[in-house]
Order: sequence, then structure tokens, then C-alpha cells
Amino acid sequence: MFAAPDGGLTIKNKADAEVDRILAEQYARGMKLLTDNKDLLDAIAKTLIEKEKISGTDMLKLIQSMKPDLVSQDTLAKVAEVIAPVTQALSPDQKLDPAPA
Repeated sequence: MFAAPDGGLTIKNKADAEVDRILAEQYARGMKLLTDNKDLLDAIAKTLIEKEKISGTDMLKLIQSMKPDLVSQDTLAKVAEVIAPVTQALSPDQKLDPAPA
């Protein structure tokens, strides 16, 4: 790092050091989330291999079944409220595509 004329770090160097700290902290946080939820990620991957697609509601239900503290029943109810008007508007021969192909 370059020193300022007074012997301290320049603002640029301080900013770079802070960015490096934030990146390292968030990388560690992301890796912890992935490793702590590996079983859940494996279950989602298995579902995707079997069905190729998974709706948001089905994913929330899967998460809730494995990690109930992550998805509340209230969340599922609110998602159902949002989806219900859309599915009711479809004609009988239409199918709600849960995810783009």
C-alpha cells in the first residue's frame, strides 16, 4: 500500500482495504449458507433432475418441510393469495408454467 505524505494510508487504500474486507466477509457468509444448507440444495437439485422445473410454491414447501424455521405458514398463505387470481384467470386448457423453459 502507498503511504500518504504524512505516513498514513491514502483514502484510496483505505477504501480498497474496506472493499477487500467486505468481499471476504460476504464470501465466508455465502460459503457458510451453502454448506449449512447442503441437504436442502441436494433436495432441490434432485427435484429438478426428476421434474426439470419447480414452482416457487413447491420450492417453498420443500424448504419448509426440511427447514421449517426458514418459511412460515404465513409466507405460504401470502404466496397462494398472489397465485390464486392468476390460476383462476386461466382457461381450463391452459396450464400455469411455474418457470420459463
